[in-house]
Amino acid sequence: MTNSFPTAVPASARLRSGTAARLAGLPVATLRVWERRYGVVAAPKTATGQRLYSGHDVQRLRLIKQLTAGGYAIGTVATLDLTALQALAAGAAAEAAPAAALSRLVVVGRAAAQKLRAVGVVVQAVHDDLEQAAAAGGSAAALLVQLSSLQPATTGRVLALRDRLGADMLLVLYAFGAEAVADALRDAGAMVRREPVGGRELAALLGAARPQVVAAAAPSLPIAEPRRYSDEALAGLAEQPSSLACECPRHVAEIVMQLAGFERYSAECTTRNPADAALHRHLSGVAGAARTLFERALERLVSEDGLLLARADEPAA
Repeated sequence: MTNSFPTAVPASARLRSGTAARLAGLPVATLRVWERRYGVVAAPKTATGQRLYSGHDVQRLRLIKQLTAGGYAIGTVATLDLTALQALAAGAAAEAAPAAALSRLVVVGRAAAQKLRAVGVVVQAVHDDLEQAAAAGGSAAALLVQLSSLQPATTGRVLALRDRLGADMLLVLYAFGAEAVADALRDAGAMVRREPVGGRELAALLGAARPQVVAAAAPSLPIAEPRRYSDEALAGLAEQPSSLACECPRHVAEIVMQLAGFERYSAECTTRNPADAALHRHLSGVAGAARTLFERALERLVSEDGLLLARADEPAA
């Protein structure tokens, strides 16, 4: 992923918002939204209320724009410091897969497909429009949609096609449209770029946007056991007198209830694609394993403190 930004801006610069946005390659409206929603920079204000941006602010904005164009959610990178942003951008460029190695790429838009083929990217299927792609069905690892006009009604159709194909990555190109519509697609996990975009840049974007597999082995977790205590029994524990001044039984009981709640929430969470489903299964498993460990700890606390706590598998008195 290459930068086409202007030369470095001195750190001591004091730039108005329009100039800072232009140097960072951003629309002023996007800069204002990012500041208001995510606090991407904290530019000081003059006595008249005008924000003044430094060279470091511009550098941060450039990197954040680069990372969001590469598939990172703005909320993930907005608060990172400059060093972390530089490391993330360097890592994204180094780990980008070769474009020719992309598998199961479906393209909506003949012109975009031709640009990719011209630089050696293998395209699995090409469709003229969203309706034709939806009717064709099949599956895709990556989906590229080229639109002349990006309208609010188009967003749902594009996302529905991604879900229908089971694509892990979605890249949307558009010629004309409102930035708010593009932001809605980004919030839904898509990469969005405005035309013109050349074939090599398209290939780089597709390579950089592929999900990265974590190489390090995940630590082994205990198997989540069925719940030992009901919420009702745990809530009743707080009413019993304890010999422990620190009230650990009550605190641990509250943690167990919170973990059990998150375990259920993750298991029931709406998922967009197989990758989402796998992530939520993992979160539910982690919460269940943690809940099991805290239930074991609570069992020891109850035993040593002489408290009464009926197990869920015991018949009611």
